[in-house]
Amino acid sequence: MRLGLLARIILIVAVALFAIQLAVLLLNFGVSDGRAPAGGASPAFSRQVASLVKLVDEAPPALRPAILEAFSETGRTASIVPALPDGLTRQATLIRVERAIRAALASRDLADRGVWVRLDERDGDRRRDTLSVFVRLATGDYLWLDVEDRVTVRVLGIPIGFFAGLFGVLVAIAALLAVARETRPLSHLAREVDRIGENGDPVPIPERGAPELRTLIRAVNAMQLRIAALLRNRTLTLGAISHDLRTYLTRLRLRVEMMPESRHRAGAVADVEAMQALVEDTLDFAQDAFFSGEASSTDLAALVRDYCEGHAQAARIVVDLPAGPIPVRVDAKSLRRICVNLVENALAYADRAFLRVERTAQGVDLVIDDDGPGIPPEERERVFEPFYRLEGSRNRESGGTGLGLTIVRRIVQRHGGAVALDRSPLGGLRVRVSLPAG
Repeated sequence: MRLGLLARIILIVAVALFAIQLAVLLLNFGVSDGRAPAGGASPAFSRQVASLVKLVDEAPPALRPAILEAFSETGRTASIVPALPDGLTRQATLIRVERAIRAALASRDLADRGVWVRLDERDGDRRRDTLSVFVRLATGDYLWLDVEDRVTVRVLGIPIGFFAGLFGVLVAIAALLAVARETRPLSHLAREVDRIGENGDPVPIPERGAPELRTLIRAVNAMQLRIAALLRNRTLTLGAISHDLRTYLTRLRLRVEMMPESRHRAGAVADVEAMQALVEDTLDFAQDAFFSGEASSTDLAALVRDYCEGHAQAARIVVDLPAGPIPVRVDAKSLRRICVNLVENALAYADRAFLRVERTAQGVDLVIDDDGPGIPPEERERVFEPFYRLEGSRNRESGGTGLGLTIVRRIVQRHGGAVALDRSPLGGLRVRVSLPAG
């Protein structure tokens, strides 16, 4: 499933925080060997210890205090003690530190010296860890190095790294909240843009968010107005031409009717009737584009039953309706137009039409099957285009006006429904109209 913009940003930040924490964890265990201080395990520290031991051994006793003072600094002290402290034992977590010091001593011909390392926790003005190193000198005394662990500085008994991580998490949460606030207008814009074109009217989108986003929303609103104006001008022109043509066709029909009976007169009458049908469908198409009324509830079962029973070719229509009313949220005029177009289309290209009404979880479906030639799958979307006709596959006598299915889809989509074409079990075409329940 594809993630949205905000979800992707959250995922990126979460992965980054996880990677940082994992890297710090691996670095801590890989470099500091558990609880051992990072400085105590470094080769430089081991060499310093070996050099100090050799220097103390070879220096006169009077110079030893100066040498130890020179080695000491903030967080590190050096002194000479006569014996090891009581209870001193080797700690398993410091074996690597001890081995590193032994190796440095061996490189200076001091391999016979004993080495003990331990980690102490001391409480004072703050809690700290210190690394204590004891190395036996040639005189039998012991050099004691006390190194403070600066890596585990604590505040209120808690490592300062915890507060740093907590602060990072809080900053990340604040950043995500800010990003969510800034992307909310963008998500709203995406939802509103998806509604554009449902009923042909512009969908005003409030201008919110950053200046760039406000400019984008303003451009989308202006584009909607321009598109709506172009569509209305086109449809208005089409309706005006069709209206004027109907007047001239009426005159022409009267003149043709006054002609003597002949084969040419019958052909002229048929042509005029076909032209009148085209004009009527075009006017319906134009008027439907300007429909802006509220949809009312209509009993689909009663309307289908009344229409089919009063049809001139009712014997060719098979109706299967459930008992009781079936309300749909479509006005009666539009619903009747849907039935007329689909039934006439089926009867024009097939011997019989089969109407069925089904209740679904989403609403109500009107299913119309016929036993005609059907429509090829690659042409099922194109037949919804205005004035598109399938002369070779669906036409028996005339290809029709090419507006019937276009008007049906526009009406259905305007009321929040959908139209789907498929192959009928009878071999012809199946039209499934999904309508919202009333």
